Amino acid sequence: MRNRLPRIAMFTAATLAIGSVAAHAAPQSTGDAEAAKAISLYTSALGDITTMPNGVHITNSGHGSSFHAAPSAELVDHQSVFYGLTDRGPNVDGDLAGKEVKVEPVVDFQPNITKFVLRNGVMEPRETIGLKRNGKPINGQLNNQADTGETIVDITGRKLAPSDNGLDPEGLVAAKDGSFFVSDEYGPFIVHFDADGNEIGRLNPYEGTLPAELRFRTANKGMEGLTLSPDGKTLYGVMQSALTTPDIKGKSKNVPFVRIVAIDTASMRTTGQYLYMLHSSQAHTTVSEISALGNHTLLVDERDGKAGSDTFKRLYHIDLAQATNLLDLNNAYDPDKGGVLVDGRSLEGHVSHTAGAKANEQVAAETLRAAGISPAQGRLYLDVTKLVWGADPSGNTFSHDKVEGVAVTKGGQHLTLANDSDFGLEGSSHTGTQFELKQKEYQGKPETGEALDIDMTAVPQQYRGDGYIAPEVNTTDAGAEVEVTLGGLQPDTSYELLAGGKKLAPVNADARGDATATVDRAELTAAGSTLTLALGNQIVGSWPVQPATTPSPSMSPSAPAASPTATASGSSPITSPTSSAHATPAPTPTGVPSAPVTPKPSSRREATPAESVTGHAHDTGVDSTTSSGSQIVTSSPSRGLALPATGN
Repeated sequence: MRNRLPRIAMFTAATLAIGSVAAHAAPQSTGDAEAAKAISLYTSALGDITTMPNGVHITNSGHGSSFHAAPSAELVDHQSVFYGLTDRGPNVDGDLAGKEVKVEPVVDFQPNITKFVLRNGVMEPRETIGLKRNGKPINGQLNNQADTGETIVDITGRKLAPSDNGLDPEGLVAAKDGSFFVSDEYGPFIVHFDADGNEIGRLNPYEGTLPAELRFRTANKGMEGLTLSPDGKTLYGVMQSALTTPDIKGKSKNVPFVRIVAIDTASMRTTGQYLYMLHSSQAHTTVSEISALGNHTLLVDERDGKAGSDTFKRLYHIDLAQATNLLDLNNAYDPDKGGVLVDGRSLEGHVSHTAGAKANEQVAAETLRAAGISPAQGRLYLDVTKLVWGADPSGNTFSHDKVEGVAVTKGGQHLTLANDSDFGLEGSSHTGTQFELKQKEYQGKPETGEALDIDMTAVPQQYRGDGYIAPEVNTTDAGAEVEVTLGGLQPDTSYELLAGGKKLAPVNADARGDATATVDRAELTAAGSTLTLALGNQIVGSWPVQPATTPSPSMSPSAPAASPTATASGSSPITSPTSSAHATPAPTPTGVPSAPVTPKPSSRREATPAESVTGHAHDTGVDSTTSSGSQIVTSSPSRGLALPATGN
């Protein structure tokens, strides 16, 4: 059911939360002042689900399993509207008569998607969309089709039976048509929900709509992240850890790679499968989220499970065009053995046997390359741990153990991170009659949901890596036209140049992320002489172009006319007049299809001396989204089977 939260209740919650946010979020004076300026913290305004007899609070704050920017301008603060996803619900590990179990104290919890507006330090809830299948609420029990070997019990120790409606949501995409795609850890599944939360289609590895080898996912570590390319043509899903294939040597957590699948949204068929190398020699890590930067360039959220200043919470930039698509290999394939085979073994089995059961990522990568497989290698985009602790050495600002939501806006120049609070629960003990829950704390307070907004253009260089590249803009006066040269864009991705909300020219980035375009000066001048670069519905940046000097009407036609170069003042980021947080959004641009380009490794182009002026595209605060381009195909029979129907 789509629940609109009462405005009075919401206002009260937000008002109460504001007072606590200021003390909770304020960076200490001993921190890096520049790092502190680049971040803004928002705390959940939702209250408790319930309070247990021993005083433990189960908080309604678990909406950070995934975080996704709204795909169009909504409400008042359009640039700050996000959808947050819960997982299966409140649950903790427990011991029942010497057997490990999962304890679900709120058995009727319905996983949901909640819309938030980030404002004044508060995640203000606007509506909650409960997820349903065949008209019945989705629940957090085991799924009948995907046994994980877990035992789930209620607070009294009573075993909860598997369910056709069991789901553990982890990844979220909010599509332009109002529908949602959700990935799950049980199956793994990718489930398509309409705007009201009704399931309208499902992909899974048991019926051949996802690669069958994915059913070997490690228990509770299935498809953890999901994203949509800016052109709307491809869904990308990522597994949390390596598959537990039948021939694996040791445990899957010791195999330092995970799988990424690519799904064509027109046919809903898998068109790619890739490997991503973890950084397991530095810390035992898994992948919690994947977010699109371009059509084949992605941000990977790689983390450990600890909290503190010495933890591993990093975002990596990968380019799948530089990795091997396993579907293109001529290797033997057996889904019952783990898919693509090398010398008769699955990829997990081959690496664990050949390189060793605890091989680090360098050795594992060399082993794969020797077998003709190039994994996706991450380039550091942002060290989240160093940034938040650099800004606030006290640890009061977003030093959570589970950073799981990563929303990309403004073409990657802006990020919004969210934590999975585990609903404020950490563990349990069994008293003989029922389980006693334990409170999960964060800096001495009950853990709650938070969102951290990050302006990447303002983040000091020591916290970023070479995976972050800001767009570069060069403009040259060509008389009646302005020639625009751009670099640092996402490769093979289409952008649009606009002025005053009017489309002026398409921008098709090549395999290096470079592009050129020509703009009519008269059109530009009429629109205010400020160019805007758009990626789908995202405004990546804006910069002013000075009017050209033209002959006065009294000058002789033969007199030489001055032709100065159009300029963008300074080499630092340029603030547009529209950069206010409450700016009125420009009309929504529409992405244009990319021109066919054969990707190839190459370094970024350096500006030549002939190019007159260089500036950097800057955040404008205009509309943001990560789901743009072509409309997502649903399971409507009239358009062909996109996602298999569930029978509802």
